[in-house]
Amino acid sequence: MLSPGILFPAGYLVLYLSTNIYLNSDFKKNLSQSFNTATDNNWQISVKSLKSGLFLDSVTLDHIELKKRERPERNNKETDRTIIIKTLEIPYPDLQKLLFSSTERLSSIQTVHEKIIAKEPGIQ
Repeated sequence: MLSPGILFPAGYLVLYLSTNIYLNSDFKKNLSQSFNTATDNNWQISVKSLKSGLFLDSVTLDHIELKKRERPERNNKETDRTIIIKTLEIPYPDLQKLLFSSTERLSSIQTVHEKIIAKEPGIQ
């Protein structure tokens, strides 16, 4: 049971699962807050799920929904504009550092929302 052939895969599996759990809980919430701030609260983001690549070298975002609220000054009607991105894979080497470094978490959130904005140039 304590052989390196068992310990290494078990440790890697724990790291992989922990990273995916973190991505789908705290990271997703922080991404939403950061994205709203970066777009001056004009856009809201919703991501169905985030998952890491098998080798912890990328992040895949599934079903990204971007909503913009437009409030015309003359009308009292509010109109919504929605952009849906089915899947977005972002290369991210050293993804495993997210769990251990707060500065890495902040820079990774910044990197992800910059990639989303670059994917949809109409978002500002």
